[in-house]
Amino acid sequence: MTDAGLEGAYRLLSNEAVTADGILAGHYEQTAERAAALPWVIAVHDTTIFQFSGEKGRSGLGHLRGKGQGFLGHFSLLVAPGEPRRPLGVMAMQAVVRETRRAIAKPRPSLGESARWLRGVELTEERLTGGKTIHVMDREADSYALWAAMVEAGRSFVIRNRVDRPLSESEEKKISEAVAKASVVVERMVELSPRKQAKIVFNRERRPARARRVARLALSATQIQVRRPANVDKGLAPTLNLNVVRVCELETHGENQRVEWTLVTTEPIESIEDIERIVDVYRARWVIEEYFKAIKTGCAYEKRQLESMHPLLNGLAVFVPIAWRLLLLRTLSRDAADEPASSALTPTQLAVLAATSKPPLSKHPTVREAMLAVARLGGHIKNNGEPGWQVLGRGFQKLLAREEGWIAAASARSDQS
Repeated sequence: MTDAGLEGAYRLLSNEAVTADGILAGHYEQTAERAAALPWVIAVHDTTIFQFSGEKGRSGLGHLRGKGQGFLGHFSLLVAPGEPRRPLGVMAMQAVVRETRRAIAKPRPSLGESARWLRGVELTEERLTGGKTIHVMDREADSYALWAAMVEAGRSFVIRNRVDRPLSESEEKKISEAVAKASVVVERMVELSPRKQAKIVFNRERRPARARRVARLALSATQIQVRRPANVDKGLAPTLNLNVVRVCELETHGENQRVEWTLVTTEPIESIEDIERIVDVYRARWVIEEYFKAIKTGCAYEKRQLESMHPLLNGLAVFVPIAWRLLLLRTLSRDAADEPASSALTPTQLAVLAATSKPPLSKHPTVREAMLAVARLGGHIKNNGEPGWQVLGRGFQKLLAREEGWIAAASARSDQS
């Protein structure tokens, strides 16, 4: 990009009349169209930290644990059910700025900062045009107030339980006692993806590093009636009738390595197929972890030299659909490699690749062939193994630049004719 083009981009992103939701309106609409073609979809909600070190003068940013300034980005990502867990696009993006350093989290009577979870659900449901959506969240969304609001609104969810909550009118006093008495109905072999050590010390105990492995899991399920905690709004339902699925790894693999999930859900548990479906729905949550890598590493968002919150949010909105396209390309290249390349790239992008790729693409390129062509643009060498997010990001940036030139040239030819 030229200096003039870069200056123009900065001015556009800094323009107060330009908003993140405005930039993303088209992506939201197209994501809803992709979802409408399916009988049901999974909406994965999660939060990541965007941290900007160095300059202390960036206005509008908040404090983070450790050093640096930044904000929390909360995303709602739609995923198609079943393999290969195809990402459909983002349906909501929210930013949370912490004005002061927070003390250790304590129970709160209302949703508080965690209101972003419910807001993500509401925005997703508003923007979809029909069909069933199952909302998936990790332990941070373990909130009676959130559960009650979703049940009242008729929303479907699978949320990992964190707090051992009291039960009502039951022989078992807490959730842990109820799931411990539930009989194992089926065992499954599941491949667990590798996980690096968390950069933030606070997260290392609950998300320890692990190698890729195949785990043997035992599944059980039961019905529960959760009692309203004493410290929440008395206007909420006094009890909630929910189902709970326990997933427990049968072998041990060192301290904090054993898989054990307690999933609270509105979904039925009448059959083994129902229970396995709930577990598979929750496993889709890991797609959003890869999406965050696409934004941070593939798009290098945290390295962008934008000076205040407004242009930073607009810049993030620009990267949201790019990161989705990167994630789609990488996901399909691994788990649906023989699908046509048109499953992951636009016709124009494929035309550009076909005209410029060396070696040239085949007549009917697969999605993996297209992914490797994009990676080569980013400097990937075949002997180096699978392409990482950085080379894919660099390659896709070059592809977008060539696509822009391709469109401009086509427009000039049309004007001349």
